[in-house]
Amino acid sequence: MPGLAWREPVAELARKSEEALRAYYSNRLVAITGGSSGIGFALAQRAVALGARVVLIADGRERLEAAVLELGGSSRGVSSIVCDVGHRDAVRSAVASLRHEHGVPDILINNAGFAVYRTFEQSNFDEIDELVRVNFAGHMLFTKEVLDGMIERGSGHIVNIASVAGLFTLTPNAVYGASKSGMVAWTRALRVELSRYGIGVSVVCPGRVETAFFDHDSFRQRKSRRETRLTIGLPTVVETVLDAARRNREIVVVPRYWGWFARGLALVPYGLRAHHALLRRRVDDLYN
Repeated sequence: MPGLAWREPVAELARKSEEALRAYYSNRLVAITGGSSGIGFALAQRAVALGARVVLIADGRERLEAAVLELGGSSRGVSSIVCDVGHRDAVRSAVASLRHEHGVPDILINNAGFAVYRTFEQSNFDEIDELVRVNFAGHMLFTKEVLDGMIERGSGHIVNIASVAGLFTLTPNAVYGASKSGMVAWTRALRVELSRYGIGVSVVCPGRVETAFFDHDSFRQRKSRRETRLTIGLPTVVETVLDAARRNREIVVVPRYWGWFARGLALVPYGLRAHHALLRRRVDDLYN
C-alpha cells in the first residue's frame, strides 16, 4: 500500500517514545509550580497519565482544588500545596510541607509565571518587583529548598520553563524578558555545578502558547499584530518538557525555528536591525 512503509516507522517511533516516557516517569514524584492552569496543568495531566505522582503548586486554593479533582485526586497520586513562589517564607513553608508529606521530588518543574504587556517605563515599582520574584527569583528559592535532598539522594532533575523572550529581545515586556534571560543563564550554570551530584538541569524556551497567560488586561487591550498568530500547540510544549527531563537536555527551543531565528539575529546585522524596527513599532502602538 503506497506510503505504508513510511507510516509504520513513525508509529513505531511514537510507541517507543511513549514506552520510554512511561518507564522514566512511572511512580516518580513530580512537583510543578504554576500547576493549576495552562502549561503547568497540561504537564500534570500528561505526567499522571504516565504513572507519575504529581504535586501541584500554585497560589490560588480554589483553582488548585479544582485542578486536583479534575486530575483524579489522591486515587491517582495527585495532591496540591498552596504557595505564592514570589514570597520566600511561602516557598520555605511549601517545600517543608512537600518534603514532609511526599519526600524530595524526583523532578521539579519551575513553571509559574506571568507577563504584562507594558514597557519598562510604564511599569511601576510593585509590578517590576513581582515580575522578577515570580518569574525568576522564586524559582531559584524553590530549587534551593529542595536541592539538598536531591544531592543527598544523588539524583533528581530540574526543568525551568523560560521563553523565547529569554533568547532574543521581545518587547513591550522588558522585565519579563529579563527574567526569562536570567532563567536561561542560571540553568546553564546550574547544570554544570550540579552534574557532580547526578542532578540534571534543563531549560525549555517555548514560543507563544495560547493559554490563560494572555488573560491580563494589558494583553487584551493591545493592538492585534500579525506576528502574534505564530503560536504552538500546548501538547507539543508538554511533550517537549517531559522529554527534555528524560533525555537530560540542556536547552530546548520549541518550535525549533525560534532557535534558528535567535542564532540568525546574532549573525546577520541586517536581520537585527529589521527585528529592532519591528519591536519599535510594537512599542509605538502602545504610546499611540
